[in-house]
Amino acid sequence: MFDTWVLRRPAFFILPSIVIIVALLMSASSPALSLLSLPQILTKLKTFLPVSYFNTPTTAPLATLSTTPSVSSTTTISQPPKMPKAPVYFFSHGGPDVQYNTTHPVYPILQSIGKEITQKVKPSAVVVFSAHWQPENVGPDEIHVNNAEKTDLIYDFYGFPPHFYKATFPSTGSPSLASHIISLLAKSNIRARGLSRGLDHGVFSGFNVAFPPASNPLAVPLVQVSLFNSENPQAHFLLGEAVQSLREQNIVIICTGMTVHNLRDMRLAFGQPQPMPYAVSFDNALKEAVEQPDAEKRKEEMVRVLKRPDARQAHPWMDHLMPLYIAAGAAGGDRGRQTWTMHEASFAWAQYRFGELPEEK
Repeated sequence: MFDTWVLRRPAFFILPSIVIIVALLMSASSPALSLLSLPQILTKLKTFLPVSYFNTPTTAPLATLSTTPSVSSTTTISQPPKMPKAPVYFFSHGGPDVQYNTTHPVYPILQSIGKEITQKVKPSAVVVFSAHWQPENVGPDEIHVNNAEKTDLIYDFYGFPPHFYKATFPSTGSPSLASHIISLLAKSNIRARGLSRGLDHGVFSGFNVAFPPASNPLAVPLVQVSLFNSENPQAHFLLGEAVQSLREQNIVIICTGMTVHNLRDMRLAFGQPQPMPYAVSFDNALKEAVEQPDAEKRKEEMVRVLKRPDARQAHPWMDHLMPLYIAAGAAGGDRGRQTWTMHEASFAWAQYRFGELPEEK
């Protein structure tokens, strides 16, 4: 039952006896013995304990023994790995024909980005800012958030074939996420309110290419947020910054517009072998500004690019450019990278991603 080492060691039995004897000797109920000093007590004990017990060293002085485990000053307590923030995307979405024009070079690009989002990032939800939603009949400092769970589509275009007006895009909203977005905006002193609104073609046309329901469905909640009804880049930077914490919940922010968008010159430019000069020069200058590695420098350069002589040619109205400023604001310190572009007539189709994919961490 006991190890043979235990049976061979008298101390195994003697040590408890010593403790009991000492306690009795020092007890107040034995006044005669309590007058003895500890050395005298030990002398008396030697008369009936083996000498070898007193000559055998213990492994450590009793004062140093402790039942509390020691912790080295160099001990490192491991922390759970921090989840990477979801990337932010800017889609150049094109017109309502983009979902039908399968031979256009942007078609496989948007498909590839969509698969990247659903298969690599795997978001818990998507929040989208579209160039086609600037609230009307409100001041330039109010934001609207779609808080409906089920929404229709808004066919906000004219003169296209009848089947364009039968397009569908299945999606489910999230009233709770919409409410959370409104609270985030309020914390940043941005006026916002929720309402029920359909998805405009700045969302559903490009999303039907990136997230085709049959082969790569966007099977997570989708909430659309408006732009400001202004051309103020600083305000749109702040709008992006106000919602950047969504990324920590693996919510992907997608901003849709065009990096060059001049409808006035479209008829003049289409069919020409070369794009309009401003489509090239402005798109290149914008790329240089967005790809600045320092976030503050990026903001400065993106504001400065709007003062270029070709800026108003590239964007007679800045609605299709402001979503890129929201994306840059939501990116925080994460770098932006142009993943693809194309200069065509009076348009440029640049696609951007801010931040890293999960496997790149």
